[in-house]
Amino acid sequence: MSSPSSTRRTLTPALFRWHRWLGWIVGLQVLAWLSGGLLFTWLPFKDWVKAEALVHKPPLQLPPQWVASIASQAAALEAGPVLGLSAVATAQGPALRLRRAGGDSWLRLDGQAFVAPDAAAIERFARSLYKGGAVGLDVARVARVPVRALIVRETADRGDLWLASFDDRLQTRLYFDGRSGELVAVRNDAWVLYDFFWRLHLMDYGGGEDFSHPLVKAASLLAIVLVGTGAALSILAARRAWRQRTRRREAARVA
Repeated sequence: MSSPSSTRRTLTPALFRWHRWLGWIVGLQVLAWLSGGLLFTWLPFKDWVKAEALVHKPPLQLPPQWVASIASQAAALEAGPVLGLSAVATAQGPALRLRRAGGDSWLRLDGQAFVAPDAAAIERFARSLYKGGAVGLDVARVARVPVRALIVRETADRGDLWLASFDDRLQTRLYFDGRSGELVAVRNDAWVLYDFFWRLHLMDYGGGEDFSHPLVKAASLLAIVLVGTGAALSILAARRAWRQRTRRREAARVA
């Protein structure tokens, strides 16, 4: 039968090995958690990440006699069952968006025919929403928005968009629907940095929204085990130091 001292001598190296390997496995993720938490508290969320200091929401002011304008387009309204409708701001002014099973359609509230916006209309609309100091503006039609920082998807893989890029210090980017010219998203480099660390924080590198998946649960459990092995090693080290001091005191009394 093994003695308690021999058991401790066998257990201590094993705990040390577990603690060391868990430290390598969990350490990088813990660093990501801590770095992300620091960034979230430091980065101006509303002014930079949400770009409220640079871009204001599109105003939606219904023109006079808009009801009569809609009534004059009865044929478009009767094209099929309407599942939902809403007033929206577009690059051509306020419009009514009709949601149907086959896809959305739009009606201008001034009675004119609705056509897809061109680059000039997008540029005018983007400048009307921007309140920063940038002068340079580049407008381009994009079929697919590229992934930034390896895992950041600025429009959740939504394509067929107009991109209006301002040359300010945050590289403000406005995305508009390619068919209607509605503002889809406001992004910049601060948003990319925030979203990058947010995905690392959640360990959800795809959607960036799931905080209760097996990977993050496993990492959390391993972090607890890491702390547990560290605590056990600390207790064993404290007991060993106490025994050594006790032996020295006894040796001093005998001498």
